[in-house]
Amino acid sequence: MRRHQFHSACLLLALGLAQTDCHSEPSPSAPPAEPPAAEAPEPREGKVSVPAGPFLFGATEGHIRAFLGRSMVNFPGMVEAIRQSFVSPPRTETLGEFYIDQFEVTNAQFQRFLESTGYQPSNGQDFLRHWDGKHLPEWAESFPVVWVSQEDAKAYCRWAGGRLPSELEWEKAARGGEGLGFPWGNVFPSPETANFSRQQAEPAGNRPGDVSPYQVYDLGGNVAELTASLVMLDGSERVVTRGGSFKDAARETLTTYRELGASPTTRREHVGFRCVAD
Repeated sequence: MRRHQFHSACLLLALGLAQTDCHSEPSPSAPPAEPPAAEAPEPREGKVSVPAGPFLFGATEGHIRAFLGRSMVNFPGMVEAIRQSFVSPPRTETLGEFYIDQFEVTNAQFQRFLESTGYQPSNGQDFLRHWDGKHLPEWAESFPVVWVSQEDAKAYCRWAGGRLPSELEWEKAARGGEGLGFPWGNVFPSPETANFSRQQAEPAGNRPGDVSPYQVYDLGGNVAELTASLVMLDGSERVVTRGGSFKDAARETLTTYRELGASPTTRREHVGFRCVAD
């Protein structure tokens, strides 16, 4: 009778109706499940519309004089070099409607991109230098991502379904159709308006005064921003970087200010980016 009961139990196991086998041998453990890849955001997620139409692109003589008036001009040729860095005289440009990130891309967003794609830059020098190795410090999650190159920024924007803005798109988003000298109007900022002349960046959107007519934040200060635009300077391609940063003075918060010193592979502690979509 006992022998009959034993064989019946084994038959139940073979039919998958019991959880242990006849010999009580341990089953091999399943490999740990891999975390799901982070999903890319919708192309227009977190973006605001910049409507189609004409706008004033480039610096007026008044903008240039205001910049020079707050600059330490201390060697021959400095004034001319500054003038050449601006687009002047201004001209009317027309763009179609586009959508631009309301805030600068944060470290947390960039981390999701890395988790989803396994992205590795072609040149890793200074890549995410402010992170702890490959680990994002918790304090930095809401801060704009920096120590990224134009190549890195383009890769992120492609993953997010968009692209880096041209400098024309960046300037229109900053100054609106009225040709403002600063994102908030036509007066130089106070220390409460924008994050400039400071020691470090702040969380994206931390300054409610630094907002453009289209409700785009931090185009005046916090971190400067990469664009897709390139210029030839001294025989080399240079990225057009727009906007002031925490390291810069009030004069760099002008919507017409351009910085032309970086190559497409350069990474810096005060330069981040945002994306656009059509």
